[in-house]
Amino acid sequence: MLMCRLIYAFSLVGSALFYILYPFWFSWYLFVLLLLLAPFDFLISLPGMLSRKIALKAPRVIEKHGGGTLVIETVSKNKFPVRCIKAWLKVTSDDFSVRRRFVLGAEHKSRFDVTIDTSRSGVTIFTSKRIWIVSLIGLFCLPADVDCRTGSLVLPPPVKPPHTVTLPRGVILRPKPGGGFADECDLRPYRNGDHMRTVHWKVSAKFDSLIIREPLIPQAHSRLLHAARWNGARERDLILGRLRWVSDFLLKWELPHFVKLGEGGPIADITRIEDLYDYLYLLLGGRADAIPIPAVPVRFAWVFKVDASV
Repeated sequence: MLMCRLIYAFSLVGSALFYILYPFWFSWYLFVLLLLLAPFDFLISLPGMLSRKIALKAPRVIEKHGGGTLVIETVSKNKFPVRCIKAWLKVTSDDFSVRRRFVLGAEHKSRFDVTIDTSRSGVTIFTSKRIWIVSLIGLFCLPADVDCRTGSLVLPPPVKPPHTVTLPRGVILRPKPGGGFADECDLRPYRNGDHMRTVHWKVSAKFDSLIIREPLIPQAHSRLLHAARWNGARERDLILGRLRWVSDFLLKWELPHFVKLGEGGPIADITRIEDLYDYLYLLLGGRADAIPIPAVPVRFAWVFKVDASV
């Protein structure tokens, strides 16, 4: 842009000198043409400058040391020409913060790819708050507020923690309050107060005693994965990897559960693996207040602690 302005200034001065030294009709028209070039550049570029925006797109979850690309795209409502778009991209994480300048082309839809650093786990936030749209010839620059923000959660691979024999392996059933119909049922001896319509007469005749058919339903989940806070990058990778493994193990057995990170951290209800990713993204990205507050049971059936111990 500076080079364009210098070229225009030298051309304007040169045409003025040419008109002074050779005051013929051609030199006059050349000088007027260069004078009108500045407002023409502004007017022809103004609709495109007012409508140009940018959008940031990044993968939600990336494996550590895996490939990840941030895509910066232009967004425009029309095809009026501009020269380019200049902006600053701020990249922040737990232990670093950098700024990077980029330039997008003049096309109606153009893109700029940035390789995401996946050498460390955690949340990487990408922010661009202001852009500068350069006019077609490059004589003017119009700032615009965009306030674009996106991020990626970089996670280490799942790691099986020690002492996993206590983890349940199947749906836990409990007697259905009030009886009634259920897909699953259990057989038990008759107890005082049982209704006679719940008697399993065929089995009772076989054993010569009253046997009750008791309906069973899945137990309301009251399981908690309590992940400890880490000290350093190595413990962070180990704890997040173990947390991924245990949560994925429970979900494969169709066991929803709760997750809590740290002593005073918020609790999340995990019914699918994407819930865990959303929880970690908001918590590690500094947006713990955006985590939905679930209905937590008064007492948990069991608590599995995830830490960096051997």
